[in-house]
Amino acid sequence: LCEITVKSSNEKTHTVFLDERLFNNTALAVSECHRLTNEMAEHARDSLTKAIGLISSYKAETTQYIRENEELIDKYEDKLGTYLMKITVKSLNTRQSEEVSKYLHTISDFERISDHALNIAECAKEIHEKSIVFSGEASHELKVLETAIRDILSLAVNTFIENNTEDARRVEPLEEIVDTLCDEMKSHHIDRLQRGVCTLNQGFVFNDLLTNFERVADHCSNIALALIELQSDSFDTHEYVRSLKQVKDDSFAKYYDEYKIKYSLQ
Repeated sequence: LCEITVKSSNEKTHTVFLDERLFNNTALAVSECHRLTNEMAEHARDSLTKAIGLISSYKAETTQYIRENEELIDKYEDKLGTYLMKITVKSLNTRQSEEVSKYLHTISDFERISDHALNIAECAKEIHEKSIVFSGEASHELKVLETAIRDILSLAVNTFIENNTEDARRVEPLEEIVDTLCDEMKSHHIDRLQRGVCTLNQGFVFNDLLTNFERVADHCSNIALALIELQSDSFDTHEYVRSLKQVKDDSFAKYYDEYKIKYSLQ
């Protein structure tokens, strides 16, 4: 009501407000955390999507928007983290306890995604200011990787908001594809350096982009695994990943093969 009554000329002014009086009604308190965590997820997706767009079309005002968004998301993490920890000592039913655990285990991933969005925006700024032009091969590979990152981010955010554990199982196979793409692209870049097609100056920012994209995929994987592990009443995500990669169940193999074709560098 305060935000509606007191209008601000700055659209980025945003209050992350959680009222501790809601602790008297845990259902309302958890519901408010749900709403704000979803907002946080959407802000993180917005920042990363805009950051990727800057690589091919740089705009200083968009970088500033991403920087302000990153500061806002930091506020979300701080306020939500403190509030959620206080809720954990309250009397929660099984469903509420699962929801609180989900938020506690994922807010840091959304915050880190926004950090990487700002890093990518800074890479785009360097490309623009130094007039760096990638070779045709490198540009093509970056476009493929950018598409994969947009897709894994959208998949992770959507499955989180919708609590869709079935679609969450599609994230880990795509994360493996992203890892493979980054490894291939690094190898190809070294080859281009040796052939004189690319320069060291191009290489530094190219590798910075790959590192940030790879980290984003890792955080998307963490978000999806949190949903899956909660469903199985366990939070040993590392053990889950190991067993998943060892067993390679039918759905994992199916999704992996599908993504391998879709995101081919050829």
